[in-house]
Amino acid sequence: RFRMLTLLKNSIENLKGHKLRLIVAFIWIITGITSVVFVSSVGNAMSQVFKQSFQTIDSKTAIVYFDASDTNTSENLLTPFQSSDLQELQTVEGVEKIKTSNKPLAEMMTFGDENLYSGNVSYFDKNTSTSFASSLTHKYKLIKGRALNGSDTGKRVVVIDTFTKEELFGDKDPIGKGITVGKLTFEVVGICDADSVYDPVDKTFRKKGAFDNVPPYSVIPNDMYNFLTGKNIKTGGINHISVTVKDGFDIPTVAKEVANKMAELHPKLEGEYKVRDQNTIQKSTEAMTRGIDKFVLVITIVAMFVGGVGIMNIMYVSVMERSKEIGIRRALGAKPSTIMYQFLVESVFITSCGGVLGIVIGYAVTIYSKNIMPFRPIPSFNSFLYSFLAIVITGIIFGLVPAHKASKVDPIKIIYK
Repeated sequence: RFRMLTLLKNSIENLKGHKLRLIVAFIWIITGITSVVFVSSVGNAMSQVFKQSFQTIDSKTAIVYFDASDTNTSENLLTPFQSSDLQELQTVEGVEKIKTSNKPLAEMMTFGDENLYSGNVSYFDKNTSTSFASSLTHKYKLIKGRALNGSDTGKRVVVIDTFTKEELFGDKDPIGKGITVGKLTFEVVGICDADSVYDPVDKTFRKKGAFDNVPPYSVIPNDMYNFLTGKNIKTGGINHISVTVKDGFDIPTVAKEVANKMAELHPKLEGEYKVRDQNTIQKSTEAMTRGIDKFVLVITIVAMFVGGVGIMNIMYVSVMERSKEIGIRRALGAKPSTIMYQFLVESVFITSCGGVLGIVIGYAVTIYSKNIMPFRPIPSFNSFLYSFLAIVITGIIFGLVPAHKASKVDPIKIIYK
């Protein structure tokens, strides 16, 4: 322990005499560590974006839809699914439940929020289209008026987003005015910010970025939302069905059995019942996040290698400049291992201090970048820890070569040179 403290003290004294070299070394290290911390934070954010995009997907669910042939008649196209089919489908082994949907399949194929209702809204001669969300499922940033509460159940009230407000009212105050959604009139009681999105990580609202696949939406009471979406009344044709599979059964196999059953129930339809496996989509998402992790790893390796080469060059210069000092110490009885440890401690000391500074600066850059990035980078303690360990290991590996060279200095040749 005493020997290590002595080596550390000597390292600090030697480094004080070469401040310019120390600054250059720090620049190499800080640049590398800052890059690693920032890229890692961006990778975490991108992974979070993908996960949020697919968070509504149930891995035990598959969608069965009908792909009509070009020669199919319009009459057949209207009835690929019927309510009477549901009882028959429940007899298929492995089926837990069947859920119907009258939404176009294209809406289900997107990665957006499926719990939004899109509709036309008007105020006298002004018209626009907007999305509506339930007050129970969606958060919103109120900027004027009041928020919806439990007493609004059964009332036709709405908190409109700023986009809808501009389209319908311009500079006028919409509070207290009535807007028409379909054939219903809703009273505007508040305005919410269309450019803000709720961040589940920070549990706060932030400015919406390009990667936030969330359209502006107005908010209405939950019962009114159910009425608009038809959840309170069963109307409209069935466009596709969602099949939830029991535990222990293979999802694609059960879904294919359901598709085959539908083909038996509707043999005259010209086309094919097809399956969209939700589990496959989740696996694709996981593959994307793994790809991001690999990309971050590559950036880390490159940054550490570049920083390591810089450290090695600087330590080589240090060995050459201090060759006479090394020769004198050897002549006075210093062991080769002591000389080697001396330079190795200096290398690790430089990389450790530079690593800490790099993490601090990287964190500051990451926090600042959320104001200009299309999404908010997410720094993590693990990225800080791994970055620090990586730079220390780099200091050891790339410091070994010059340290070994210093330990092999011939004191006779150096002194009488």
